[in-house]
Amino acid sequence: MDARGRRRKCTHILRVALVLVATFAGTALLSFGGLAAWQGYTENAGNSVGAGTLGHTNKVGTQSCTSVTSTTLLNQSGNTCAAIISVSGVSPSSPSTLATGAVTITSTGALNSTFTMQMPAAATGTLCADLLLAVVDQSSVADYAATALTSQMGATSIRDSAGATTWPGTSPGPAGSDTYTFTITKGPSFNTDPADAGQSCSFAILFSQQAA
Repeated sequence: MDARGRRRKCTHILRVALVLVATFAGTALLSFGGLAAWQGYTENAGNSVGAGTLGHTNKVGTQSCTSVTSTTLLNQSGNTCAAIISVSGVSPSSPSTLATGAVTITSTGALNSTFTMQMPAAATGTLCADLLLAVVDQSSVADYAATALTSQMGATSIRDSAGATTWPGTSPGPAGSDTYTFTITKGPSFNTDPADAGQSCSFAILFSQQAA
């Protein structure tokens, strides 16, 4: 190949190289937001999700306790719920109704919820066989019919003062609340069973709240 041919070939190669460089540069400008790109943006920041609150108070007389998030946290120092029933010295000469006690449950969370009451464990003590437990709400609706304390109360749905099984929360409110009266009466054999002398019966009542 003569000198003229070599010059033409070199010129052709140079032109191809320049075209490739220009093409790459233009693509880079478009890809990286250079002056050749037309672009527009919007952004929706600050999106969030928040959970509502759930809780209740348990009040017996003047003593009140607040709900906790686990049964392992119950009755810890500074947040102990009072006994609903506490009586001693009962005998055959005592009236048939041996004791009554009331507890007021009030929802304090923003969420609607449902409530149950139950014995978390069976009542203990020889006297339990000759005692009956009944529970009514403040509208005198029987939530738990008179039953021997040898029977462990299972989870029993309770209503608020409006008779609703779904209790309203504080938002929009007013929050659900109701008072439950527990009554202990003599069983059929109480007056005639000499084995009851000096004996006792004890049990716990657990109120559980569930978001509705």
